[in-house]
Amino acid sequence: MASDSKIPTPAGEVILAHLERQSLSMAEVERRTALSKNTIANAIYGPRQPQRKTIEILAEVLGLPVESLTLPGAPPSLVVRFEGFGTWLLRWRNGSLWIGILGAALTALLLKRSLSTPHLSSAVQGVQFLVILVLLTRLPRGIAPLPLRTEPEQPLRLALAAATDLRRYWGAIWMAWLFLYLGLTAAAFLGVLPSADLPLSNASRWLVVGLNLVQNSATVLLFLAYEVVARPTIAADLSRKQVLPLEAWLAIAVLLPLLEAAVLALGIGWELQQWFGWLSGFGQGTALALFVGRLDSKYIDPPPWVIASLYLYACIQGAWPVFQSHPQLMLVLTFLALVLKCLLFLFVAWLFESRVLLYFLERLRQLDEGVRKERSEFLSRLP
Repeated sequence: MASDSKIPTPAGEVILAHLERQSLSMAEVERRTALSKNTIANAIYGPRQPQRKTIEILAEVLGLPVESLTLPGAPPSLVVRFEGFGTWLLRWRNGSLWIGILGAALTALLLKRSLSTPHLSSAVQGVQFLVILVLLTRLPRGIAPLPLRTEPEQPLRLALAAATDLRRYWGAIWMAWLFLYLGLTAAAFLGVLPSADLPLSNASRWLVVGLNLVQNSATVLLFLAYEVVARPTIAADLSRKQVLPLEAWLAIAVLLPLLEAAVLALGIGWELQQWFGWLSGFGQGTALALFVGRLDSKYIDPPPWVIASLYLYACIQGAWPVFQSHPQLMLVLTFLALVLKCLLFLFVAWLFESRVLLYFLERLRQLDEGVRKERSEFLSRLP
């Protein structure tokens, strides 16, 4: 099947290799596909770019995914064009972007009217709740379907399983945030939201316990999401190999609020209870920073401004308890936190939709398997 006088294209090399492995001749391929000999030869050697339909027919006969014949270096018409985050973000039909813009604008308007008050109104909290609620309906359902004609290879299967786990955690994180802002909205409406200028009522202190419980749940889920993007969490047999099982993580999320409830039941002062708020805030800020940090990879190649903005969001999240004693600063940071939360949503949505996440997770496993050996070999060569 090979020709000594012609050099196959990158896609042609894949075709020739599979023809040799399957002991298929040109005549057999012609018979199975009804393609002419010249059409098949052109798909392998060029010089003209083969039609997409020709590639699809050959891929089906050889039992190959179409993507294997559209690798980088193949004819330009066959290469899947990569869409960076900036281009994807500025699509006019990007509904999530418009939801974030509308929510931020409405929040800014309401905050401007609240400049004379020392606390956030129920309307401000309600807008944030609604933004999260609408974004929840637009959560990525997972990696966009892959048009594979055969069973995916093991590395891709493992990456798909890890991406499924990440999607599950990501949805649960936003659900926890939804309940957090539902509680804040109801508390603001009922007038029991903690405020810097008013003494805390018993109801407000118990409210803080409940809010910390919800926030700690989101923190645990962020740690689980970080674990997926930090190291391979799917074994070769598709079982999970996490540092701690999910039940243990949830127990950790509940432990601190239980201790806080005990402090409250014993009638110990508010100053001690505030420490639990600090732990809750710093915990979520740390988890968010870890998650964002792992996404700052050359395998993803995010815009630097996105990573810097999300690190800023992690700082705001971690130090949130102290801002409650600075009302004017809290109003400004409330607006900024909503904008950055929407940016985080959009960035992760792009990872799923573009399938860059699959590439990252597959390369992450290869790096994890080889880096220790390569590091040892490198260090052994040093004097």
